[in-house]
Amino acid sequence: MLQLRVIFETVWIHTCPNSKALLRGDALRMLSVAKQQTNSCQILPNFSVDIRGGYRKAAKRWSDETMFGGRAYFILDKGPGALSIQDSKYSDSGIYRCRVDFLKAQTRNTKISLFIIGPADRILIRDDSNIERSTVVGPYTEGDVISLKCEVLGGKPLPQIHWYRDGNEINAKTNASPDEKDVWSVVILGPLDRDDLNSRIVCKALSHPRVPSIESVVQIDMNFTPLNIRLLGAHQPLSAGRRYDLLCQSAGSRPPAVITWWIDGIRLEKTTETTSSDGNQTTSTLSISFSKTDDGKLLTCKAYNHAIPSEPLEDGWKLDIQYIPEAYVRLGTSLISSAIREGTDVYFDCLVTAHPPVYKVEWQHNDKSLPRNVSQGVIVSNYSLVLQGVSKSTAGNYTCVGFNSEGEGTSAPFSLNILYAPTCLPNQPRIYGVAKQEDAKIRCSVDANPPDVDFSWTFNNSAESIDVAANHISRAGTTSVVTYTPMTELDYGTLLCIATNKIGTQRTPCVFHIIAAGRPDQVHNCTLTNISMTSLTVTCIDGFNGGLPQLFILELIDSQTSEIRANITSTTPRFTVSTLLPGGTYTLLMYAFNSKGRSDPTVLSAAMLKMPEKQLTSEPAKNMQTDYLVSPMISLTVGLTLAVMVAGLAVVLALRIPCNNSRHWQKEFRNERANRNISPGQSDKSLESKEADDNEIDEKNPDVVPELDDPSEKNVSSYMYSHSIAHCTLPRLPNQQLLSNFGGSVPGAFPSLHQLALQAPVDAQHRVDAFTTSSNSPVHNSNVCDVNETPDIQYISQQPPQRNRKLLEIESNTVHILKPTGLLHKEIAFQTPFMIKRESNV
Repeated sequence: MLQLRVIFETVWIHTCPNSKALLRGDALRMLSVAKQQTNSCQILPNFSVDIRGGYRKAAKRWSDETMFGGRAYFILDKGPGALSIQDSKYSDSGIYRCRVDFLKAQTRNTKISLFIIGPADRILIRDDSNIERSTVVGPYTEGDVISLKCEVLGGKPLPQIHWYRDGNEINAKTNASPDEKDVWSVVILGPLDRDDLNSRIVCKALSHPRVPSIESVVQIDMNFTPLNIRLLGAHQPLSAGRRYDLLCQSAGSRPPAVITWWIDGIRLEKTTETTSSDGNQTTSTLSISFSKTDDGKLLTCKAYNHAIPSEPLEDGWKLDIQYIPEAYVRLGTSLISSAIREGTDVYFDCLVTAHPPVYKVEWQHNDKSLPRNVSQGVIVSNYSLVLQGVSKSTAGNYTCVGFNSEGEGTSAPFSLNILYAPTCLPNQPRIYGVAKQEDAKIRCSVDANPPDVDFSWTFNNSAESIDVAANHISRAGTTSVVTYTPMTELDYGTLLCIATNKIGTQRTPCVFHIIAAGRPDQVHNCTLTNISMTSLTVTCIDGFNGGLPQLFILELIDSQTSEIRANITSTTPRFTVSTLLPGGTYTLLMYAFNSKGRSDPTVLSAAMLKMPEKQLTSEPAKNMQTDYLVSPMISLTVGLTLAVMVAGLAVVLALRIPCNNSRHWQKEFRNERANRNISPGQSDKSLESKEADDNEIDEKNPDVVPELDDPSEKNVSSYMYSHSIAHCTLPRLPNQQLLSNFGGSVPGAFPSLHQLALQAPVDAQHRVDAFTTSSNSPVHNSNVCDVNETPDIQYISQQPPQRNRKLLEIESNTVHILKPTGLLHKEIAFQTPFMIKRESNV
């Protein structure tokens, strides 16, 4: 009877099948189990149970300690009775004989074969170098042929070895060791390619289907050379001086490729590398700035795997470096730069190196563009510049500028030095005012190249020409000073200064006039500008300075108070005055003066802008007190306005009083300009009728309202008014002489009667006609009345004129004497602005 049991399991060795039945009819006395020795026919018991003393109480158990120890038990319940061996071992395998002795029945023997099976103890994989590998084998390269050995130790029966590659079984032979304790198998793989990377190789050992198999797994690791390399952005032109980040990519290398940069065989440093997440692609970045010397060089990037000795992959391109033009100015080969004189023809060449080539070349003189101008001797042809007949103004720095798509490049300046004879420097004092026996130092400065010059001086007047002695002449560089002292009138004249250098003698001498010093001339063409309420500016043109340095003076006088408000001295005839009073009128006197005296004044009048008027608005009663808190100037203005209104109202009321004689004059002289006599052909009745008509007209047209002065008037002058209207007078005043009836032309202006100033001269016989004594008076003698035994009345008018009247300007502050004659009605008739009828011809 054969029994197979797996190692470490509990083994049951069954006795004879009917042993239990025998027990029912008989009595079991002893049971023994013996394992047959391999090399001996002797059978010795290894386990026995003596039941002669009773099965349950006195049974005696015996076990061979060397074989079973305490692992074996006999159990009758496992009928027909069985020997239980726990924790079976490979050594438990063998042939067992079971003997059963009965009380009555015949002894029985049973033969049982026990075979313990189990998996292998250990499995391992070794590579070509006989090195044990548990996870990875390699790394290998493409094309390698490899062999793997799988060793299996232990196992009952001897296991069979099976190879698998990515789940697919590989045919391989299993070999056993001579002692048959272990087995091994070898598998050969290759040539390997990229697909074999990370291939899973499994070695599996199986002893019996009833026991589990054991296995060992390894993966194939491989190294690859780079598959490709690519230089991004290749074959594009680059600009010199500009920094670029160039990229080079390589893929397919394992481990990641190492990328290096080279330019004409010289390795470039300072690169950065990045690798993709799967490790398949490597990118190298080169940050570099090229120069024009790199143009045409070969830039390459190389990729290689340091783990595999092989030729690197590379990619590159020939650099196309573009740069701004580099220009150089070269003087004509036949010219010597240090020996160019006035009148010489000079030419330059512009040598340009540029990539791409220049499309334009431009010339500059002293950093200013120098265009082609044949008429002025400037000829530009391609890369050449020709200057015909150079002069000292031609000297300076010359540059040429080349233009291409990269920009513009300017050459270093070429300094053209022109040698020329001396010339007189401009802006020198040419007139010297000198008093007799006064030493005057006359300075003569010239411009010369080379500056090593000699000076000679000559005095010339209307009588003779004399060379100035050398002891009176001093020189400092290109300036000569002669000390000259006129003694007589003949010593005033002209000094000629002539300089000479190695190029030649000065063609036109420097001329200096020696005159007797005097006062400066009057300033002229004075203009007022920037007039505001508080400031103004006056600008004049200066005259001859009298041969001496001059300064300028402004005196500003208040026209009302004759007070000097400003006194300013300046080196130029331009003055600005501030902090003036708004609406004020001023007289400006401008002088020029030097050490000999002061010029005649130039007089201007100016009126400042007035303060803007404020309109009063109605406010609540609680704010009335605040409204009246105004400046003193406004208070004064309001007071004067109210006074004028009251005076005007009084005049209007006075004009309503019947004035027969005045009405008579109004009707007779309405719309007249000249004085006329009253027609004698009118009766009293007709006069009364006309007076009634006039009264009716006045009632229907009560618009006898005084005109207010125009506030926009700025200039203050004396004016005469001419009206062709009738006038009504105020009531006769006591002790007042009467003026004769004169027409519409009365000198002077009376904006309000309270402003009229009347004065009687002490000498009653003194008679002055202001209009006949002045040839500039605009009023004819026919407009002046005769005076009979009446004192003269003089007045001064300085009030602004009325805009809508006919104005006759007279000189300011002129005193006019009116000569009144006796009137029958003992009344004075004034032409005032308080009576202006609509039929006026103004």
